[in-house]
Order: sequence, then structure tokens, then C-alpha cells
Amino acid sequence: MNRRCSFFRLSRMSLLSYHVRQVAYICLIILILYTIIHALQREERVTDRDAQLKQIAKYIQSGKQSSEIWQGRQACKHPHLDVKSPDIMKFIKDEGPITCGEEEDWVKVVGSNAVITQEAKKKYGDIECSFTDVLRTNDFTNQIGLTTTTHTEYILEGSDFVRVRCAGESGNRWSSILAGVRHDQDILDRTGWHLLPPTALGLNILMFGFDSLSKNTFMRKLPNSYNYLKENLKGIVLEGYNIVGDGTPQALIPILTGKTELELPDTRRRMGSKAVHVNVYPFIWNKFKENGYVTSYMEDTPGTGIFTYRLKGFNEVPTDHYMRPFYLEAEPDYSRFKKYCIGSIPRHKTMLDHMKHMYRVYKDRPKFIFGFHGELSHDSYNLIGAADNDLKEWLEWFKTGGHLNNTLLILMSDHGHRFAEVRNTQQGKLEERLPWFSFILPPWFETAYPMAAANLRNNIHRLTTPFDIYPTLNSVLVPPPFIKGNISHRSISLFQEVPKERTCADAFIEPHWCACLDWESVSCNDPVVLGASRHLISGINNYNSEFSDECHTLQMKEVQWAARLIPSNALRRFKSSRDSDGFVPDLSADTQITKVTYQVKVLASPGGAIFEASLSYDLSQEEYSFRIEDVSRINQYGAQASCIEQSQEQLRKFCLCKN
Repeated sequence: MNRRCSFFRLSRMSLLSYHVRQVAYICLIILILYTIIHALQREERVTDRDAQLKQIAKYIQSGKQSSEIWQGRQACKHPHLDVKSPDIMKFIKDEGPITCGEEEDWVKVVGSNAVITQEAKKKYGDIECSFTDVLRTNDFTNQIGLTTTTHTEYILEGSDFVRVRCAGESGNRWSSILAGVRHDQDILDRTGWHLLPPTALGLNILMFGFDSLSKNTFMRKLPNSYNYLKENLKGIVLEGYNIVGDGTPQALIPILTGKTELELPDTRRRMGSKAVHVNVYPFIWNKFKENGYVTSYMEDTPGTGIFTYRLKGFNEVPTDHYMRPFYLEAEPDYSRFKKYCIGSIPRHKTMLDHMKHMYRVYKDRPKFIFGFHGELSHDSYNLIGAADNDLKEWLEWFKTGGHLNNTLLILMSDHGHRFAEVRNTQQGKLEERLPWFSFILPPWFETAYPMAAANLRNNIHRLTTPFDIYPTLNSVLVPPPFIKGNISHRSISLFQEVPKERTCADAFIEPHWCACLDWESVSCNDPVVLGASRHLISGINNYNSEFSDECHTLQMKEVQWAARLIPSNALRRFKSSRDSDGFVPDLSADTQITKVTYQVKVLASPGGAIFEASLSYDLSQEEYSFRIEDVSRINQYGAQASCIEQSQEQLRKFCLCKN
């Protein structure tokens, strides 16, 4: 019996062992099959990743960045630049307010009315003032119009600008040049909201800019205005707005015409009779004028005007109201007043007030106004802070007066600082490429046009450029479908969605100006840097060679700064997404780069010129190349090129005259 039980127990154990072995075999087979399938899937993924890597490498080697490789991801990620960066803050200081003295102007302008103030009469007795109209002859000269004498007020009708000379009973005298907005019945008869296209958005355009303000500089130096704009006006600030060229014209011409200077008829002054006046440009304000808008264009600093310093200017007034004659007339008198003042008013307020006058005179007419102020900000990094409270007050005036209920307000700049010391820093260099650009929409706009407003807000972090502003302005007259913009188009209305995949190449931004890319600091003694710097100076000498009798041959004295510009680290190392949602990247790739762009800052001798340029370096051929138009002269050259500046304007920043 015991033997039988023992045998039975052994048989059961053998059977159990048999089943365990069977299960183990099955598990082993499943594991082997799983491993094979997983390996095949992994091989397929590796093949896909390898193909993607090859595609990325292809575009890197060709010097391009393609939107195709991003597949719905953000292609351009501009660097985060700390507003309080120590490298920048060491240049920040408080210049203090602009004080114009205790003597108030005897005459104040409100809209079209120039009124002798009661305060002046109380102080000086009966006052007699003569008002002489200032009339435009052309962009470079004025003429004097009629003179009217009065003891009370003068209505501007013949001109927006008058010379005023006043004498009081006490024998005291006062004089100045004043700006208002004349009453012009012809303009009033020609304009009106009823003339707009049926589908137009029904908005005024008020666009005002300061020269040479990066996004961060606006935040640092105009904090009160910035806070009011963001908190009270719900302003939309573009974080990825990238310049497309060097200087103010290359920023504003695309904004106002949708084209580059090279795509338009030649308007350069040095070309003489071969060039035409800039009226030939397809300015956006002409479209608004044709559709019932009153138009206005204003800028200060007539000696360095956007369209008159290097270009031929306007042979006919470009807009219904044009402020250049005022500044042309007033500038010689500036020495009579305190610094940055005209009479008792800071000069920047004259332009701010002129825009208020436009709203007073044309309160029931559609308006297109473009103003651009440069005196405070172009040459100084800190002086613009003096305008902070005045700019905030200006914003408050438009808000409390209800003028923003039917206005698209754009506050902007052309680029960051180009000559100030701050630009010599790594961050300053990037900030130059990222100017201030903001929009303030009427409160009802998001309800009436939710997709347009949503697209504009979504575009805050997308790569945007001056080319996009022209179609955005045009959208106010002719709204496009509020859908995703076409990435193959250089210009996309910001009321459409700018594709995430957009790269600098898509947006027609040269590598020299593209802030999307990563910069790596390089030793100034690096052999490639030295070679690039010598190649740069040699290229400048070749460019000057036809005029070697007048211009010195330059030598490289010192490399002051150098950097390597390469596709972003994310692009170089991107392999694929680790998760199915595409949120977590696999950055394990190591894509070979065969072409690198170097940027160098080189001190030349004789003369001390400092040049900055981007040069492409082919690693396999060990060859450099650059475009002469990409070379910047970043210190002022004054009269160094006086021997050729009239005849060979293109050589001004390169030529050091032997005499």
C-alpha cells in the first residue's frame, strides 16, 4: 500500500513536471517570437530614424533648414534673453527726465486751433501774435506762406505748421514753431467709413515706433508703458519677431510695401537721374487712402530720414498729412531751446501730440497713421527712458477717450541697438535681431473675429518678420480666410496662423540675422577664426580695389570677438520622439556638420574701423565665403570716407580716405 501511494505520488509529480516544462516551452517560444517582432520593429524605427537623420544632415550640409523635417513641431525657438541680465544691466542708467524750463508756451495747439493761453495773458497783458504758415517745397526745402496777426487764436487751414512770434504789453516776446492738423475740407469730403469695402474690419490703424529698441530694451527702459500696455490694454507682444536686414529702411520698407528695396525701382540718391523718387513704392497707406481713409506719415531727424538720407525722398507728399516740413523747419532752431525741447515741450511729445490732433480733427473718419521717432533712442541706450511717462499718458489718453474702441494700435521698433556698447555683448547681439513689436486690439475684436484674434495670439512665439506686417495691415481692408498660412509664402498675415514649422529659410531671413540658431563662442585665436578674419579684410580690400588711389589698403589688426553659428542644438541632436505624443525628444543623434557659419568682429588698421560679418566655412574644402552686403560697420566712421561718399555711397563704411 505504501508502495502504491508512493508510486502514485511520483506519477503525479512527473505529470506536474511535464506540464511545467510544456508551459516553459510555450513561454520560451512566445519570448523568442516577441524578441524577433520587437527587433523587426526596432529595425524599422532605426531605419526611419536613419532616414530622418540623413534628411537633417542633407539640409545642414546644404546650408538650409527645411520645414519638412519638423512635422508640426516648433522649428524656430528664439533664445530666452534675461531682461535683467548682468551683461546688459551694467550699461543701464537713469538719464533723468527732460526738463524744458518753467516758461510755458504762450500758444497751445489743440487739433486745428492755435490759441493764445489765458496764463500768458495774465502774466504779460494783451498779447499780439503773428502766425506764418510753413509750406513744403520738396523733401529738402520749405517756403513761407501767409502771415496772420491775432490777439486770440488762429485756425490752421493753409498748413499744419506755423512760425509764431508774439509780443506782450509788458514788452516780453516769445516765438516758436508749432504743429497741429489743419482743417481741410477736401480731405473731409473724400473720407468716410461708408467708403470701406463691405468686408473690411472697420478699424483705424495707428502705428507708432521708436528707432533701435529691442523687445527687452522696451521692457527695461519703458516699464510704466510696458505694464500699462500688458495689464490695462491686454497688449499682444511678439516674442519671435525677427529682423530681415540691416538698418531702418530694411525693416520699414517690407512693412510698408511688402517688398525689399532690391525688389523695387532704384531710388538711391547717388544714382542721380537714373533713380526715381520713393513715391513709386507701393506703400500700404495708398490702399487705405483709396478706400476712404485719411492718411498721415511722420518721422523726426530729417537729416537722417528713412527715405531721404540715402534715398531720393518723395517728390509729392506721400500722405494727407506729412510731418517732415515741421522738423525741417524746426531743427535749425533747436539750439534756442533746452536740450531735446522745443519751447516748453519735449520734442518727442510733439509727435505724440500730433497723433492726438489727428484723432481730434478726424474723429469720425477712418485713419491710417504711421509715426516713427528716432531722436531719443537711435544714439542712446538710456535716454528713451525719459519718454516712459509721456508714452504711458499717451496710451491712457487713447484708452480713456474711447479711441481704442475702433483702432488697431501697433507699437513697434525696427531693430535693437546697433552702435551702443551693449551690442558688443552676446545678448546684445541677439537683441538687435529681436525688436519690439506689439498689437492692441479693440475689446470687441475677439468676439467678432475669434479665429483672427486666436491666430494672432498663437503667433506670439512663432517666427515672424517685417514681411508679415504688410499683409496684416492689408487684412484690415481685405480680410483673408483666418486659417493656417502657407509656409511657402514669404509674407503671412498675422491674423492667420503662422506654421510652427517655419524656419529662417522659409521666412527669407539670412543666417546672419536669424536669431533662431545657436551661437557657440570661439577663441579669437582659433585658426579658422583668424583665417575667416583675414579673408574678410581681403574681401573688403578687393571691394575697394577700384579706388585704391583714394582708399587705404586695410590690415587685420585684431579679432575682438568670434562665434560659431550652427543649426540649433535641438536640430543637430534630434533623432525622433520618444513618446507617441511627440512631447519628449530623443536627442541622441550626432549629425555631422560640413559647413559652419562664423561671425567675427575685426578691428582694422589704419583708421580703427570695426567690421562684423558672417562667413561660411566649408570644412572639407577649407574655404571661406561671404557676401559684402552682410558686412556691418559697427563703429561710426564720420568723415573717414569723405573723398568718395558722394560718388561711391556703397563704399562709405569700407573706405578710409588717404587724404
